[in-house]
This record gives sequence, structure tokens and C-alpha cells, in this order.
Amino acid sequence: MERRYEILRNQHISQNYFKITLPVTHSPLPIPGQFYQVRCSVGTDPLLRRPFSVHRLLQKGSSHLMEILYRVAGKGTEWLSKREKGGSLDILGPFGNGFLIQEGMDPIVLVSRGIGIAPLYAVGEEALKGKKGRKIIILMGTRLRERIFYEEECKKIGEVYLYTDDGSRGFHGRAPDLLCHLLERKRLPERFSLFACGPAQMLKELADLSERFGFEGQVAMEDRMGCGFGACLSCACPLKPEKITTNFQWKKPALQWSEEGDQVYSLICKDGPVYDVKEVDWNEWIA
Repeated sequence: MERRYEILRNQHISQNYFKITLPVTHSPLPIPGQFYQVRCSVGTDPLLRRPFSVHRLLQKGSSHLMEILYRVAGKGTEWLSKREKGGSLDILGPFGNGFLIQEGMDPIVLVSRGIGIAPLYAVGEEALKGKKGRKIIILMGTRLRERIFYEEECKKIGEVYLYTDDGSRGFHGRAPDLLCHLLERKRLPERFSLFACGPAQMLKELADLSERFGFEGQVAMEDRMGCGFGACLSCACPLKPEKITTNFQWKKPALQWSEEGDQVYSLICKDGPVYDVKEVDWNEWIA
């Protein structure tokens, strides 16, 4: 449903990262992992809306506020970064299925790269609401130390491990390398629940580690979405037919099967953007 949202704040966080605060006047409230489609222009350039995940959901008295954490990466987000308090945005949503956060999930490991922390922060906060004292472990990083951001905010909800590709800050390597390092050295328990968001190659390697070490995981897929509600078919993602996961929250209404029944594609905007880490056909997705 299309709505006009008043901009309560549009804050420069660090480097090319911003955080915008909006009131939430609809129900039901969004859940971690869901996203909104935001028009980032006053005309037709850019034409398509941009998808942004829910970063935080806050309660202020009887009202609710939503924060969207975003990175300026092109014309649309550059336009968004210049919007000021008191202005308004044309927004559709919320869309998609969110993360499944259950009572027995403890500890929770959040694995992100760059702006991938945006939807995961909401997971950490929601998990702590559901069970005080739940252990949250956060693996976050990027290519260079100068690009690390949001470290202090993440320390408010959990234990933070940093990594950089060049080793200039924290662990020398990428997120899957750090996770493997911690597991091999018994610095993580054998059983934990992983939530991840980042590049496809990173998610594939996390899926490989889940098979090797036996942990469960959920991933938020990053992809361009033309419409956000399943009409344009631009966000089709291959799944493994034998691994498809459905439950009370993940209905998967948009699965597209081949005539032989041996191949299946999922629309990220309707069936995702959150999936079980083992159900995505990663080799086909990144081919």
C-alpha cells in the first residue's frame, strides 16, 4: 500500500552511510527482514523504487518509529540523502517475509558485510526483547579499516568481532574465514543460530560452512527489485527443490516450477528476502 511518510530525521552516520527516521502508522508492524520500496526522485529519474530493509523499530509512547540505514551508492540514494526533516517520502510496503526468531535460538550469530548490518541489527534487538540475557555475537567488517562503521552501535546489543580483507583492522580475512576460525578454535558453541546479510559469494560460503559444522542459518538476499510485489519477475532466485522450507511465517506463494519439477525459482520480493541458508541453490545463483 502506498503511503506518504513524514521525514522525522535524516542523519549522516559515517562516510556515505545515512539513517532516516519515519513514523509507522500502519498495522501490522513490520518485522526484521521485511523491506519497503521507496521512490527516490520527484520525477522519473530514477524511475524504479529502491528497496530498503527495516533497520530498527522503536516505540515512543503510543507511537512507533522506523529507522532505515542506507548507503549512498547512486543517483537514487544520493537524492534520498539530501531529504530534510519535515519533508515526505512516497513509500510502498512492508513487503516480503522476515527473519524467523524463535525462543530456543541462543546464542545468535549475526554475520554481515558493509551495509548488510542494516536488517541484522533489528534481529539482535528483537531477539533481546524475546529473551533477556540471550547472547548475541556479531561478525562485521569490510575491505578496508576506513570503511568500518557502526561498531559502537553494535556493541550495545552484543559481542563484536571485526574483520577486514587486508587485515588492517580485526581479523585478516572475510566473514566466512572469521566464522570458520572461531569454530575451529572452539570460540563458538557447536550449536547456534546464524543470521546473515551480504554479497552472494559470502552467503554461499556460509552455506558451505553450515553443511560442514551443522549449524542452522537464515540469510537476507540482496537484490534489485523492480516492483517489490511479484509483478515484474526480476528477482527470481533458484532454490533446491528438496530443501524448500515453509512454515507459519514463510509461505512461499510465488514459487515457479519447471514442467519436469526438477527446477524451482523463487521471487525474492514475495517468498523472501529471507531464506534458510541451505535452500538456495548458490552455485546456480552466482553462476
